[in-house]
Amino acid sequence: MSEETKINKTPSTRKSRTRLDESLLVPVVSRVKGGLTYKSSRTHQIYRFDDFGDEQVMELSELRTMLSSQRAFLQRGWLEILDDEIVQYLNIEKFQTKVVTDEDIEILFMSSPEEVKDVLGEANTNTKRAVFGFARDKYINGTLINVHLIKAIEDSLGEKLDPNI
Repeated sequence: MSEETKINKTPSTRKSRTRLDESLLVPVVSRVKGGLTYKSSRTHQIYRFDDFGDEQVMELSELRTMLSSQRAFLQRGWLEILDDEIVQYLNIEKFQTKVVTDEDIEILFMSSPEEVKDVLGEANTNTKRAVFGFARDKYINGTLINVHLIKAIEDSLGEKLDPNI
């Protein structure tokens, strides 16, 4: 190498990552219709979520343990981490895109039957179960009355919303 090349080379600057306190409490919410239970493999603490939308707080260290030992809770969109900084810190942005919120489901129920079929055709199992649970509840209490939308949901999920059939 020539002297000129040696002088012009700059050492690569490595971005230093800020370490967060592992005891930091992080809000998480269940995105599963029905009950969800997480038992820590490290502390054996049990976290119970009774229904879709139930919220609890977990330590950052617990979320890290979940990510390494029971990844499905995050990967399948069963739990949503409500702190964007923590989502970035744990590098799980791609998992959080699979999370289905109450708002997403309400928008789906206002969509056309064709759109519902398209969305449910590409949806993961958790999303399908959540949509079915909410659709059945709405059907039973009489707020889901559009027969075309009901048929689209039933055809897409392969189940009847009427529990008496």
